[in-house]
Amino acid sequence: MWNLGYRKSKEKAKNIYSKIGHIPSPAFGGELVAFTNVGFNHLVRKGRIPRPKNEQKRRFSLIPHVETIIRNPKAVILYQRRETKYITNRHGEKTLVRSVADSWTFVETIDGRVVKVVIRQLSTGGPKHFLSVMGDVVKIKRKPLKTKRPRK
Repeated sequence: MWNLGYRKSKEKAKNIYSKIGHIPSPAFGGELVAFTNVGFNHLVRKGRIPRPKNEQKRRFSLIPHVETIIRNPKAVILYQRRETKYITNRHGEKTLVRSVADSWTFVETIDGRVVKVVIRQLSTGGPKHFLSVMGDVVKIKRKPLKTKRPRK
């Protein structure tokens, strides 16, 4: 984990993230994976609710590993398809909307820690795009606590 404050960690992560752009993935037969603002915003928020700053910093520190994980042809990949249905009001009429999202989770061990990268594709036929990175075992460097001497 970077020894930076929240704001500098976010700036550094955004700088690294924006330089990635699109990368080919051997797991998808060389198909490009896009790094859009949707993925970066998902690192900062879950829906409309901001994630805790420590969790954001942990995810930011994993961004440098994302590109190598996606490019790795031997990465373990888990596939999931989610279908959601909801009723919406369009022009005064209630309409049932069906949405399907395919997601692939790349799992790799880096420095003895498990890191997961999630790639998503919506049913609308859009490109595959980066959604998230997780690694809940990233160590946070802390100073040791001072112990008090016993009184005599």
